[in-house]
Amino acid sequence: MRIIRRQLWRIGLVGGFVLVAGVVAASAGAVPPPTVSTVVTGLDNPRDLDFGPGGLYVAEAGHGGPNCFTGPDGTTCVGFTSQISRIDVQAHTFHPVVTGLVSVSDETGGGATGVDGISFLNGSVHGIITGSADSVPDSLPGISDSVVAAAKRQLGQLIVADPWSGYVRLVADVGDADYQWTGDRPDLVPGQFPDANPYAVLALPGEDWVIDAGSNTLDDVRTGARWSSVGVEVFFPNPASADAVPTCIDRGPDGALYIGELTGEGNPPGSAVVWRYTRDGGLTEWASGLTTVTGCGFGADGHFYAVEFSTDGLDGPPGTGALVEVPAHSTSPNVVADGFSFPGGFAAGPDGSVYFSNWSVAPAVSGMGSVVKVSNP
Repeated sequence: MRIIRRQLWRIGLVGGFVLVAGVVAASAGAVPPPTVSTVVTGLDNPRDLDFGPGGLYVAEAGHGGPNCFTGPDGTTCVGFTSQISRIDVQAHTFHPVVTGLVSVSDETGGGATGVDGISFLNGSVHGIITGSADSVPDSLPGISDSVVAAAKRQLGQLIVADPWSGYVRLVADVGDADYQWTGDRPDLVPGQFPDANPYAVLALPGEDWVIDAGSNTLDDVRTGARWSSVGVEVFFPNPASADAVPTCIDRGPDGALYIGELTGEGNPPGSAVVWRYTRDGGLTEWASGLTTVTGCGFGADGHFYAVEFSTDGLDGPPGTGALVEVPAHSTSPNVVADGFSFPGGFAAGPDGSVYFSNWSVAPAVSGMGSVVKVSNP
């Protein structure tokens, strides 16, 4: 799983893990300052969030598992510890509702990938699992072929699940489609293609939009009872160093799609942008000056927010993550709250608050992963 392990490090799953707390926020005039609170703790590499039947849901990438092998990128461990959990915001509790999803991590259980993006439509949760089966051989040293086969069945898949019964359907193989697409275009990101890392999903009537952080694409995914199609809608251009690494997507009040990017290694702070996409107008740069975006979306107030993994860049230490508000056509975002540790994901609450994950990447240490709520952003 060399490609998967490389992607873990490309999206910033590095650094020491020391618990850091503290939020700094300011406001002016009569507007009350943001209120920051922890909703739940004890999550396992929490990523994206969305509201659905019965509450707020969070994708947990898990902590790999007991099936490990050592390759050129170090030790990789495979298991089925990724899941989707329902959060009771008022009671500050959570309960897994979709379990047994593939998870790939290092030997500590940290920096895992699994189900990373979720989006609700008509009461069902659509989830995207990172990776690509085509990038993984059928046999791996020290791991049974049955475990490898079970993992490959899920890698890169768009899933649709019932949040009450936990029943899961694999509906489209996005990872393999993107891996093959990049294999035909190795010069787009020299030295890195072929690659695939489906990372975020937006479920809309008739289609799912998937962001792939490995192929750097926006995919239009359509499914039927016995068929599916994955079409690359647009490729995100490379910044000055490495590649764009898009990570999040939302539909704006104007009906356009808005996409945030992490940017690959070698890009300094401030290199990330927010893209706007419509089929009629194509891809345009909507805002700039951001850093390592791992979550984004529109709040109930109509403002666009982004979660920055670290304002110091991919190698930044804990305590340097931030929630920012991004005005249209701006060249620098407005800090809403900061002092977070490797935050990711985003969900807009119906009351105007916003939610995201904190410690979205960490070793398998109980209590580190959490969900944060920011009121009056």
